[in-house]
Amino acid sequence: MEKKIFYLSGFFRCGNTLLRSIINQNPDFCITPNSILPEVAYRLHGLKQHYIYKEYPLNKDFDCIIKNIFKNYYSLYKQKYILEQGRWGTPVNFNILKEYGFLPAKFIILIRPFVEIVSSWMRVNNLSQPQTAKQCDFLMKEHGRIGQAFLALDFLTKEYKENLLIIKYKDLCSNTEETIKSIYDFLDIPYYQKHRFTNLEQVDGHNFQTTIRTDKTEQKVYTDKIVIPLKVREKYKNVYKLFKQFNKE
Repeated sequence: MEKKIFYLSGFFRCGNTLLRSIINQNPDFCITPNSILPEVAYRLHGLKQHYIYKEYPLNKDFDCIIKNIFKNYYSLYKQKYILEQGRWGTPVNFNILKEYGFLPAKFIILIRPFVEIVSSWMRVNNLSQPQTAKQCDFLMKEHGRIGQAFLALDFLTKEYKENLLIIKYKDLCSNTEETIKSIYDFLDIPYYQKHRFTNLEQVDGHNFQTTIRTDKTEQKVYTDKIVIPLKVREKYKNVYKLFKQFNKE
């Protein structure tokens, strides 16, 4: 069975696990945990710079490995539709998708205010207030948990917005069924009528950072205990500006 692959390229701490626990109730539809495939594809693509490849270029043969990466990886999955969670929206990973014929494709990004994302990370990692600035710098690195997702958001909104759906965490929690239906409509997938939005279950592959702490959809905000220093806000003002644009009421 030929599977349809879509990409969930959003931010951590924005409801990805909650979304997965709802969507994965559909036996034909699967949202994956954070995937290793972007890194696998990147490293395979990088092998073209290896001296062995340059001495014995086998472009068509080698490209078959990458071109079949999704087909082979998901060969044991029974679902028809796969929403692959990974950093496919960054410029480098996006260009790999483009080079090997995986585009056009549809992308989804989950987002919430920058302060809330950082506050959630602070709480999960049990960091003190003085550690906030250092942790923000770590998260905002090019390969950091927020930095990578920011690159994807910035790139996709500029270069691929016609195939991008941005979901607010607040909407996922407060208008859950309507938001879920908007995802089905965007991906052109038949809506699953038996979705439940209470008595939610843990999903495979969760860890202490992706545990559902409630049996219902409920917005979690922890900003009352975390204050983002002014120097951090100034340093990442471009991030604040972009986040604010997509978190308007």
